[in-house]
Amino acid sequence: MMTENTNTFKNSSKRIMRRGFTLIEILIVVVILGVLAALVIPGVVGALSDANTSAASARASQITTMVTRLNQFKPSGASITLTDGQDYSATNLAALVTAKYCSADDLANQVNSAKGWTWNAASNKFTPTP
Repeated sequence: MMTENTNTFKNSSKRIMRRGFTLIEILIVVVILGVLAALVIPGVVGALSDANTSAASARASQITTMVTRLNQFKPSGASITLTDGQDYSATNLAALVTAKYCSADDLANQVNSAKGWTWNAASNKFTPTP
C-alpha cells in the first residue's frame, strides 16, 4: 500500500512540474517575427506606391477621355480648353462634373491629393502632377 501512495504522489508531481516556454524561447520567436516583418514591410509599401501610380495613370486616361467627349459633344455649351504643360485641378475640370461625366471625387489625384493633373499635348493625355 505504501508503494501505491508513492506512485500516486510521483504522478501528480509530474503533472504539476510541466515545463512552459522559457524567456529565451519567447525572445527567439519575437526576433524571428521581427526579421520577417522587416523583410515584408518594404515590399508592401512599394506595392502600395505602385498601385497608387497605376490607379492615377488609369484615372488620367479616364479624364482624358471625358474631356475629349465633353469637347466633342459640348453639352450645354461647356468645354475645357487644354494648354500644353498646364496643371488642371478639380476646379479647372468642374465642367466634367457639371455635365455629369463624373463626380468630384473622380478628379482626385491618387499620387498626391493636393495636386491635380498636367496636360501633355505631345502624348495627348493627362498625367498626374507629382
